[in-house]
Amino acid sequence: MRNKYTCIIQALFLVVGLNACQKQSKTRMEASVPAVAVPANQKLVTSAARKVEPTAAPDSVQQLAPFIPTGYNLLEATSGDLNLDALPDKVLVLQRIDPDTSAMGDTLDRPLLLLLGQPNHRYQLAARNDRAVMCSGCGGMMGDPYQGITIKKGFFSVEHYGGSGWRWTHISTFKYAPADKQWYLHREGGDSFHAADPEKVETHIETVRDFGQVSFADYDYEKRLGE
Repeated sequence: MRNKYTCIIQALFLVVGLNACQKQSKTRMEASVPAVAVPANQKLVTSAARKVEPTAAPDSVQQLAPFIPTGYNLLEATSGDLNLDALPDKVLVLQRIDPDTSAMGDTLDRPLLLLLGQPNHRYQLAARNDRAVMCSGCGGMMGDPYQGITIKKGFFSVEHYGGSGWRWTHISTFKYAPADKQWYLHREGGDSFHAADPEKVETHIETVRDFGQVSFADYDYEKRLGE
C-alpha cells in the first residue's frame, strides 16, 4: 500500500513540474520579443478599419459626348497641350452619321473642335471650324484624304493625303497665340509626285509671310487651295 501512495505522489509532482517548465518557457519566449513603441498621438488602425479611397479616372467618352451635336459621331479624338498650360486638351473631328456611302465619298463638312482641359478634368469648347478637315470625297481615287491630327506644345496640324496618278500631301499647322488666346495658321503645304515616279517629289510650303494672319476660325481649306 505504501508503494502505491508513493507512486501517486511522484506522479503528481511530475505533472506540477511539467506545468512549471511550460510557464517558464512561455515567459522566456515573450521576453525575447522586443516591445514596439507606439507614439502617444498615433492610433493603430486595423486592416478592417482602414478605408482606401479609389482614384476615379475621368471618363473621356462621357465627357466628350456633350460636344458632339445631334446627327454627328466622333471620327477621331487626339490629346495634347493646345494652349501651353500643361493640362491635357482634345481635338475632335466629327462626321455626319448618315454620309453619302458612294465609292468616291461625299462633300459634307467635318467639324473640328478644340477642347481645353480644365483642372477638374472637364473640357471647355475653345474653337470650332467646319472647313479645316477635307471632305471624305476630296481625296480623289485615293479615297478619304484625312490622315489625322498631330499636337505638340501649342501647335496642331491637320494632315491629308490624296490624288490618283498624281499624289499629294497637304498639312495645315496652327499655332497658339497666348496674347489673345487664339490659334492662327502658321504653316501650310505639302508634297506632290506621280505614282509612276514616286522618288521625284515636289514640295511647296507657305508661311505667315505668304498668307498673313489667318485665324483658325476663318480658315477654309478650299479657299486656301484655290489661292
